Amino acid sequence: MKGFLLVVALCLFSSSIYSQDEPEFISQKYARPDHYFGDYTLSGSANLLLKTPNGVQFAGGLKVRSFLGKRLSFDSDMVFGRDYFHAGPGIVGLPLWIFFWRMGSENYNEETSFRDLLFKIAVIVLSAEHVAYHIPATNTSDISPYLSLLRYKSSYKFGESSNTLVTNEQFSFALGLELNKYFNRFTVSPYAEFNIGYIDHKQCFNVGVYCGYYLQVK
Repeated sequence: MKGFLLVVALCLFSSSIYSQDEPEFISQKYARPDHYFGDYTLSGSANLLLKTPNGVQFAGGLKVRSFLGKRLSFDSDMVFGRDYFHAGPGIVGLPLWIFFWRMGSENYNEETSFRDLLFKIAVIVLSAEHVAYHIPATNTSDISPYLSLLRYKSSYKFGESSNTLVTNEQFSFALGLELNKYFNRFTVSPYAEFNIGYIDHKQCFNVGVYCGYYLQVK
């Protein structure tokens, strides 16, 4: 509950910050993309993990985001640090979907259409466990609350990876908020999230900043 309130408070705070007027020349030069189906971003991050078995620790991450339209995207992230790792099924599904969309969607015929449909369904199922909704904030930014339902997390106390008395590996639920600032094709996205394990029900928090590159279909 405390984690949920923290995310809500951050959302309200960020809305007040991003609602301030921007100089017109900045708004025109770094206008927010329209987010068409097939657009995607590739990002790297610096992360701070709170309430791990080791207390506070640093980590690094990668994220792939694929847009389904102006508001909705499927995201997949992978974060790794010392004796820590988390990722979701979308880390497999999204790259396959992007490859299919960019390379394989041009030449359809009757023989391959059913196979392609099954492929699409499979990658959508893999990717949909982590979904984000994008809310325009200013001409150069948006706010994206997100939900992850099936994140795999492995977190050990340093030097105790063989300890079987605690739950170190499990699937978990995550609820977070990301602020996306656009600089032409580049993005800077600070975020904060609440995470809870499905087995041990322990709560933890992650914060960080993603720096990425935006690729458009139009």
